[in-house]
Amino acid sequence: MKTILILGSSGLVGKNLLIAALKNSDYSQVIILNRRPSHIEHPKLTEIITDFSTPPNLDNFLTIDSLFSCLGTTRKKTPRKEDYRRLEVTVPTMIAKSLIHKGLSQIHYISSIGAKPYSSSFYLRVKGEAEVALTELELPHLHIYRPSLLMGERRETRLTEDIWSAIFSQMDLFFSGKATKYKRMKAVDLAESMIDFDLHPTLETVSIYHYDEIMESI
Repeated sequence: MKTILILGSSGLVGKNLLIAALKNSDYSQVIILNRRPSHIEHPKLTEIITDFSTPPNLDNFLTIDSLFSCLGTTRKKTPRKEDYRRLEVTVPTMIAKSLIHKGLSQIHYISSIGAKPYSSSFYLRVKGEAEVALTELELPHLHIYRPSLLMGERRETRLTEDIWSAIFSQMDLFFSGKATKYKRMKAVDLAESMIDFDLHPTLETVSIYHYDEIMESI
């Protein structure tokens, strides 16, 4: 049985991942790091409140097998680029490094389609930088998920995403072949895929998943 740690458990994918992990008998302990209490109670859940300025105290856990990074924000909520980069790159890398001595063997990182460290898009560039930083840790397994638009209920309204989702809803039928990766997917499907890949990792050290690979795993 495994012990896992989830970053971003209150977000669109993270909350679905948390629900799935708590229900899954292959996980004995689930740790979540939050800025504010989630008020979720479960026998195998441990919540640690942190401002992410330093790695949290995890001395009570002998081993932590997998890290799931589902952190995400918007430029509206995090307008300063340095704060945005810290959340997307520095925090998951810092937490991952702090777990290496705990036996961390797998990292799951939600990136984005088109992520590149040299992209002209700040959002895609930061996602690409995070991919590079996590790859350099050279852990046994790094799982990188590159979805297009994600569907599901959010706490806040994201007008731009809603507009693009409406557009893509009319285009999904035309995405085929190499363009299939642009199809929208449900956040719950991505969460279930992450659980599946965690329990049945490939032999690859670094695996990158798009729409087809994600949907075929569930």
